Amino acid sequence: MDIREMLGDKYKEDMTAGELLSAIEELELVSAEETRNTVDKSTFDKTASELSKLKKELNELKTASMTDTEKLQQELDKATETQTKYAQELSKLRAKEIFVTAGLAESDYESLLEFVVSDDEEITKANATKLVDLVSTQKTAAEKAVRAELIKNTPTPPAGGSGGGGAITKEQFDEMGWKERTELKQTDPELFKQLSE
Repeated sequence: MDIREMLGDKYKEDMTAGELLSAIEELELVSAEETRNTVDKSTFDKTASELSKLKKELNELKTASMTDTEKLQQELDKATETQTKYAQELSKLRAKEIFVTAGLAESDYESLLEFVVSDDEEITKANATKLVDLVSTQKTAAEKAVRAELIKNTPTPPAGGSGGGGAITKEQFDEMGWKERTELKQTDPELFKQLSE
């Protein structure tokens, strides 16, 4: 719905912003029934603040009424949670270390970390090592395939002539046509100069 449809007959071409605003205010876009269920911001903020304060007091009362054993258990749970968090971070660092040592860039392994890292550092190391071995094996296989393809497509060089190491003799030069002599001049100008004297 655009402004023309919303204002209907009240809309006129070339209305100023002030005229549009007053025309919109005259419309009852929100029914009185809908506004009954709303709360102004200051009341909402005051209530939210009181709720937060009451929750804090409740937690303090719970803590005060806890036995020493319960308090100790709560602290132990927090410590265990922190230990698990740090164990995962350490495992993540170990996996990164293995990947970097293998020559992988961060962009290569970053998306795989969540699948490799676990709470146990040894399991993480094993997972990272297996992944690096897999990548290395695939890389070696691809290199061998490319090398084999290059060798397959490389033409065999022609066999050498009867002269010493394929060198051209004066007699062979004298028997050459102008095209062959031009090629020789381009490929071996020194030999061409010797034979043409």
